[in-house]
Amino acid sequence: MLRTRLLSAAFAATSLAILGCGSDTVSEKPPVPPPSEDPAGLAPPEEPAGLSACEGPGKVMAMSQIFLGDTKRDGTPDPTGGWKAYGYDLDGRASTKSSVGLCKPRAGGSPAAVYPDGEEGRDNSFGKNILPVILGLSSDLSTQANEAISDGEFTIMLDMSTLGTASDCNGLSSKLYGGADLGAPPKWDGTDQWPLLPELLNNDMDPTSAKIVFPKSYVVKDTWVSGTKGTVKLSLSISGFSITLDINSAVITVDLDADRNGGTNGTIAGVIETEALIAEITKVAAAFDESFCDPMSPTLQSILNQIRQASDIMKDGTQDPAVECNGISIGLGFNAKAVQLGPVAPKGEPPPDPCAPMP
Repeated sequence: MLRTRLLSAAFAATSLAILGCGSDTVSEKPPVPPPSEDPAGLAPPEEPAGLSACEGPGKVMAMSQIFLGDTKRDGTPDPTGGWKAYGYDLDGRASTKSSVGLCKPRAGGSPAAVYPDGEEGRDNSFGKNILPVILGLSSDLSTQANEAISDGEFTIMLDMSTLGTASDCNGLSSKLYGGADLGAPPKWDGTDQWPLLPELLNNDMDPTSAKIVFPKSYVVKDTWVSGTKGTVKLSLSISGFSITLDINSAVITVDLDADRNGGTNGTIAGVIETEALIAEITKVAAAFDESFCDPMSPTLQSILNQIRQASDIMKDGTQDPAVECNGISIGLGFNAKAVQLGPVAPKGEPPPDPCAPMP
């Protein structure tokens, strides 16, 4: 159909040229081929040149709300289109189902289902293709996640040393921590001392030894930007069982309040390695159906195949048309409130195995 329209347009242009020039022959330029690459989409705010170093009191921002992609940022339910507003353009192109130069779909995946990005080229195949699968297992996943935060069961914290109040500054070293069980609902008044998950520390005895550090974060127009990419570990509870999402090549941004006591419009964007997500889903699948204890269960294999079909990017955030995609892009939203870093929490017990024989 597109080719027919192009030919019709070319024929009409030729006819107009003949009528206008009164010539027996017309010299036409060949049709302009479609671009081999798509235009770039929305990227995190860039660091301007000439900024001064951030100076002033540091702040610790804790995730107070999380948006997985089944709602708008104001909390309005939007299970089919909410994902489009979360994330960033990770591969530098706003892809469509007709795009070329992308990695090959996996497991029979359709380009029409995998590649069209969200708003402004946001890469978020997790929200588009994986979240509906998880919601099919646990329809109130977002509610559970936010209730866990509001009950003080977990959070993610960013320790922004020497943040100060400048609207634009750089040279800011920031660290990411996982928040363990606070033991009570947070007050969100800046006095909560949130215990630290030892799994995200290099040294269990040293609360300053965060594994994930953003040494070159900066602030642009009151938006904090992580700068250096890192790995963000996010645990989600599904019917009492947890899955851990390792978001690689992650970039984080958040719009800071003027008083630096909170932030809104936060974004975590990155890539989950497909087979790592498969392993996490497999671990909790039996909690919903005992037949999933059989790794070759046809229903389980169908679910895992849907996950593989959602692969839209390479696990390092690039594109390579010569190979199959091995990563799934993800975009999440969050709001934050100021807290304080607490002591290191004891290591948690491993989750129960739903397939273990009854004693």
